[in-house]
Amino acid sequence: MKKNKGTALIMVLLAIAVMIIAASTIAVRFNRVFFITNNADQVQISRWYVDGIEGIIKKYMIDDFKKTKSKVYLGMNWAQPNQVIPLDDSVISGTVHDEMACFNINSLANNLSFDISSTDAMQNTDYRLLDRPYPALVFKHLIMLTGADENTADTIVDSSIDWIDNDSDMKSSVGAEDQYYSSIPSPHLTAQGYFYDKSEIRAVRGMTAEIYRRLEPLICALPTSDLNISVNMLTFKKAPLLSAVFLETMDLNTALNVINKERPEYGWDTVDGFMNNSVISKYSESVQGLDKRLQKVIVTNSNYFVANIKVSFGEHEFAFRSRFFRDADTSLVVYQRLRGELNE
Repeated sequence: MKKNKGTALIMVLLAIAVMIIAASTIAVRFNRVFFITNNADQVQISRWYVDGIEGIIKKYMIDDFKKTKSKVYLGMNWAQPNQVIPLDDSVISGTVHDEMACFNINSLANNLSFDISSTDAMQNTDYRLLDRPYPALVFKHLIMLTGADENTADTIVDSSIDWIDNDSDMKSSVGAEDQYYSSIPSPHLTAQGYFYDKSEIRAVRGMTAEIYRRLEPLICALPTSDLNISVNMLTFKKAPLLSAVFLETMDLNTALNVINKERPEYGWDTVDGFMNNSVISKYSESVQGLDKRLQKVIVTNSNYFVANIKVSFGEHEFAFRSRFFRDADTSLVVYQRLRGELNE
């Protein structure tokens, strides 16, 4: 009789243990499903906020574009940093940047070719401009201005060109195609197409974390191979870019002076106005053939913009990056939206 009672007690305890385990499992799964559902719900709400803020950004920008169709400049309403919109139960903040006030790394696919077939044209063009495409030269100088040596800069430039092109031939002995990347500890392949995002260049041969950290604010990856520098939107932090455009014949101090003092308060109205500036013309004429390239590269208007948006409500905070394309004087479309940390 006592044995039967002991067996019954063990069975009861086992049943209780099974019920406790089952209840714990159900609770864990419920909490997990609740967290996933709640997080998805909060993300969706934040996206609705972003939809709204994108509409507000478009309105601000289009209003400014209607006033000055031929140029953009730092004093425009949409270009003011750290703008905040407080709502009843949330706060939306962010900054809009001109994505043509940077070096487009996809322009390395563009030779920006010029007619140098005649003897006269060759004699009136600096040997550096004959040796390499102008975008590659600008990028090389930009990398060197971050503190990299010339060999490292050449490696990054030629490897970046190899990353974009659709062949398997290395640009030079310091370039890199699939064969090189397949032999490294973390093997991968080249894109054989445009950089989707500027962070992708971290995978290119020669790039280091330190070089990328210094280079990141100066570069962008636009969905085009055009190289255009929006000179009216350059801040003092972008002085290295202006120096690189002049192949470092213009030093950083002079570049800072151009941005802070030589540039008119409301920016240059035309490229000719920029080129005719006494300081600019001095340096553009110091390298034979450079002025022709600057005429093609420098712009006072812009077509690409990026908005770094942060949405905060309750204990939740989400960051989005919306990229705009200006497809007409007063028309904007969002062509890319990424969720992630704000890095500009």
